[in-house]
Amino acid sequence: MRLKTRTIWMLAGLSWGLLVGLAVSLQTAAFLFGVGWLFVFGDNPWPAAVGPVVLSMTIAAGLVPAFLLGWIGRRLGIAFESETRQRLRARRRGWTVLAVAVGGAVLGVSAVVGGSLGDRADRADRRAADRQLAAIVAKVHRIDASAASVTGTEPDRRLQIPIDGERIGAYTLEWAIVETLHNTDLDAGTRRLELTEESVVETIPIDVSRLREVYRETVLQGRGGALVEEDFEARLRLRPELSSDEAARLPDMAVRNLALGQSDLLSDAIIPVPVRFEIR
Repeated sequence: MRLKTRTIWMLAGLSWGLLVGLAVSLQTAAFLFGVGWLFVFGDNPWPAAVGPVVLSMTIAAGLVPAFLLGWIGRRLGIAFESETRQRLRARRRGWTVLAVAVGGAVLGVSAVVGGSLGDRADRADRRAADRQLAAIVAKVHRIDASAASVTGTEPDRRLQIPIDGERIGAYTLEWAIVETLHNTDLDAGTRRLELTEESVVETIPIDVSRLREVYRETVLQGRGGALVEEDFEARLRLRPELSSDEAARLPDMAVRNLALGQSDLLSDAIIPVPVRFEIR
């Protein structure tokens, strides 16, 4: 069957229109999701209807250039048909344009499909990493601030810190004794822990004489003649030390947040430490 010149040019226009429509659809989807995230839903759960609505709008946006270029191609074909001398040359040009358009459309569709498959694989990897993060967050050890206490009398005062969890592995316990009125660290330290599924109680000695001397130097600036009777704060943080295998299975952002101290894997607690001492 021999196609008319107008049909050849219409098919060429449709092919180019589909190629342009793919790019328009992708840009439209990116724009709609960007507006939805920035101004409507943010990080909150998105309604289930968002997907079908965005898909419909992107398909519509992609079909507009396809029909428009198809119509333009048909009009060109009709014009070429009216010129008898140029008809054969116009048909050849039409076939050439059609072949180039079809090839471009095939490459465009292949790129989109390949990108879609790659994105699907990336999403699957991210979901697996998120599930792994949730599992570790559920098992990681936590400080039980409600059961923590300060025991003993000077000079043998101790901070008792109950810790409970299921993850077996290394942790770092960080602590600081803080004078709250001036937010001044009077003493601080770290301790490496190897924890199992059993609950433990870590004991940190409180060096009251050191607190007194540092208080004199930092808060009183070397002066004496003060009676200190207040509640300092023991600020605690329990940090899991992830193995290389654990870190590899977590989202990259989760590992970075842990390093920055902004992670759900961390356990923070503040314990009041009542003190009474005189600085002469």
